[in-house]
Amino acid sequence: MPDVYVVNNGANTLDVARNIIDMYGLRMRLDSGTWGVMGISMGYTIGAAAVSGKRVLAIVGDSAFCFCGMEIEAICRYQLLVVALIFDNSGIYRGDEIGSAPSPTGPIRNARYGRIIEAFGGAGYHVTDTPSLTKALIDALAAGKPALINCLMDPMAGAESGHLRNLNPKSPPSNTA
Repeated sequence: MPDVYVVNNGANTLDVARNIIDMYGLRMRLDSGTWGVMGISMGYTIGAAAVSGKRVLAIVGDSAFCFCGMEIEAICRYQLLVVALIFDNSGIYRGDEIGSAPSPTGPIRNARYGRIIEAFGGAGYHVTDTPSLTKALIDALAAGKPALINCLMDPMAGAESGHLRNLNPKSPPSNTA
């Protein structure tokens, strides 16, 4: 996809997209940078689409999307050529185990994010397997209108991004003797 800008955001989503998606032009990938923050994706997506007039694919984790998802309204209002692909594992890094009580900070399990864009006139897709994801992505990029693909994933998919806990400062041993 050499003519498509890629915006990626979200813990595992950011890491995975950086590692497996090849870029064909300079400054065609926009993300939060080293040790980035969640929630920048839709703003970056709007900027890239508005300035370039080209298609933009935003690959976003569900939690990161929860920070900025209502920007979908502006994308639809201005009919920007945006496809938002939400990797939905119902969590940050990982979701809650099936059958467990939902965590107080995780996104709602099995949310239908595609309905948000449908409310504003865009195309929403809900996919649960690789063939339907492939078809939805091809259809959404060809449609010429705003689209959102909610890709439901295994809630246990994911790992801590960048192994941040290893970087936390350690407390010195206490001298209680």
